Amino acid sequence: LSQQNALADQCTAAEVQLANVQSQLEEAQEQLQNTLLEYDASRIEKDSILSEQSALQARVAGFCAERDGLMAEVATLKTALDVRDGPLGAPTSKADDSLHLVASERDALQDQVAVLQAQVEEAQQQVQTVLSQ
Repeated sequence: LSQQNALADQCTAAEVQLANVQSQLEEAQEQLQNTLLEYDASRIEKDSILSEQSALQARVAGFCAERDGLMAEVATLKTALDVRDGPLGAPTSKADDSLHLVASERDALQDQVAVLQAQVEEAQQQVQTVLSQ
């Protein structure tokens, strides 16, 4: 009987140990499942980030192409401006300078005429004063 009790105790201890191992196994399986879910989520997030990165790189490439086009247009406009202001543009520039010089001289002469008119009026007033005395 004591041998049966000892075997029963051993059997119970083995069952308890088996239950503990099964519990630990279930916990490990849950942890593994959670880890796999986290991995899937991070992989999806990584794919999303990579997709966004590709889209941004495409936009940057588009902006670079647009910038290059604008730089080429600026270069073309500068060349056209240089051609215009080159040998053909020089006479136009000289004519503009001459026009400004003539306008300045005209303004100076008009100022002198105004001063002379003021002096003439003053002289006429003095003559009137002398004649009236």
